[in-house]
Amino acid sequence: MATTMREKIVEAQRRSGSCVCVGLDPDPSKMPIDDVFEFNRAIIDATHDLVAAYKPQFAFYEALGLPGLEALAKTIEYIRDIAPGVFVIADAKRGDIGSTAEAYAKAMFETWRADACTVYAYQGSDSVAPFLEYPGKGVFVVCRTSNPSSIEVQDVVDEPSGETVFERVARQTIGLSDGGNVGLVVGATYPQELASLRAAHPDTPFLIPGVGAQGGDATESARLGGENILISSSRGIIYASQSKADFDIAARRAVEDLRAEIAAGR
Repeated sequence: MATTMREKIVEAQRRSGSCVCVGLDPDPSKMPIDDVFEFNRAIIDATHDLVAAYKPQFAFYEALGLPGLEALAKTIEYIRDIAPGVFVIADAKRGDIGSTAEAYAKAMFETWRADACTVYAYQGSDSVAPFLEYPGKGVFVVCRTSNPSSIEVQDVVDEPSGETVFERVARQTIGLSDGGNVGLVVGATYPQELASLRAAHPDTPFLIPGVGAQGGDATESARLGGENILISSSRGIIYASQSKADFDIAARRAVEDLRAEIAAGR
């Protein structure tokens, strides 16, 4: 039985034959049906046998108020019921210290029952450690993000060491867990940095967003990322069609296409 985040990811990959992660980002302006949970359920029904993970982005649910949070709870419960082997990432990007960080961790792992959570480590190890107190649960630390302006902070170099900010974040946070419960968010739009981080941290799980709508190359990301990766696509899958008649079918086809692109790089 898997006891660490890394082992759970490996199990999910073996079960599905896939390292695809589907981002469940409900946007009422793009959804072909009005009900968020029913939309998510149709996507999950159509894709759960093809994917290793689902990643609900909390902002989209919080923006809808209490009905959105209720839809999020039902969505996670439904994944647990229909696809218990699929890895669930709470894409909440939490970051704080002390009792607040402890409360965030409790919310992610006890209330929402996620397997992992995305977190910021700007405040140092204090902002990550509370999430690592839950056996078998883990974090993906925001490290090298896919947005263009990330270079304004993440590429800043510490002159004495020669390390960039993102390299230091990786080195210091990975060292917080010797059990495979710390991973990194590394954007597909920066392949050179992806390759260098993988060379430095060969066994660390990577969550790789930025393929599809953001322009990252899934084949190249799979080649550079190697093992222990989850390649995430949201809009490119769940809005592959905005027709009520076939949005779920189109989502399945988009997952199949992404799987093929990834296989070409592995």
